[in-house]
Amino acid sequence: MRIMRTPAFARTVGMVFLASLFTGPASADMLPIDGKYGNSEGCAFDPEQASMSDSKIIVSPQKVEFHESGCDLLQVLTASYNRSVVTTLCSGEGEEWVATYLVTPDLDDPAALHFKMQGGDGFEFTVSKCQ
Repeated sequence: MRIMRTPAFARTVGMVFLASLFTGPASADMLPIDGKYGNSEGCAFDPEQASMSDSKIIVSPQKVEFHESGCDLLQVLTASYNRSVVTTLCSGEGEEWVATYLVTPDLDDPAALHFKMQGGDGFEFTVSKCQ
């Protein structure tokens, strides 16, 4: 079989090549949660208001947001007992970094999630489903 190299064929190949250059990154994993979770400041946060708490934490299925930084979820590996290892790509204040969290149901409130950063300073926090 002979491939005909016509101008239309060249345009089609060119468009496919250009489209492949401009596609976004591979789809990221999501936390198996429904809706928004946060600490008390995060759940009360109103994006329409100028003031916000320095301790705001908001967690959605695809993102963790803090006061001046945010983390996109890249990979979520879920094991037994609803435990997950979550790899994130974070940015804030002109910096970028990768953070890995162990996410477990909170021992005192099974409806809440406890995040513990692996390595580094051991930063940890707990969030509950926002009403």
